[in-house]
Amino acid sequence: MTANAVAAGSATLRALAMPVPDSAFARRAGELISDVAQPFLVNHSFRAYAWAVELALHDGLEFDPEILYVSAALHDIGLVPEYDLGGCFEIDGAVAAERFSRQQGQSPARARAIHDVIALHMSDPAPGQPNEVNLLSESTGTDVTGWRIGDVRSTSIAAILAAYPRLEFKRDFAACFVDQASRKPDCTVAAMVNSGKLAAIAKAPFDS
Repeated sequence: MTANAVAAGSATLRALAMPVPDSAFARRAGELISDVAQPFLVNHSFRAYAWAVELALHDGLEFDPEILYVSAALHDIGLVPEYDLGGCFEIDGAVAAERFSRQQGQSPARARAIHDVIALHMSDPAPGQPNEVNLLSESTGTDVTGWRIGDVRSTSIAAILAAYPRLEFKRDFAACFVDQASRKPDCTVAAMVNSGKLAAIAKAPFDS
């Protein structure tokens, strides 16, 4: 995704009355994932933020837009080969995002908060966790399997998908899961694959 495409996508979200942080930190996170990841994964990352905002609106939840945005942008960076340290991809990604956040001048507390959102996004939402953690967990489910898509404003769905096309997401994301599961059988992704996640991805209510 080019810088112009990122800007156009952000404009779409703002037109839907969504907060899109305009800090240098947030912009650099978007640039980083756009530079290193394949387009289907980049668009998924931005859609995850958009769905998260929609679910927060539906549920009446407050959140820190910058923490949620950066976490969503970088939540799958562990699937990018240069950031794959051989561990569970959500943990590798959390480590990379925390390091990036500190390099960008974020406080240890904010960098750790982003780490935790990413590290826990493959887990089910749980009471007492920060809203950003539960929102990203839910919204990635929205994008991957259609989880809670009925709680998203109908006027937002087409606009979000147009701003961030899916680009054969089902096929390519499923391939990432198969690769991760085969190489990391003790990780959460392997358990998901073994319990039918690939079929759920294929049945998601999106064209691709």
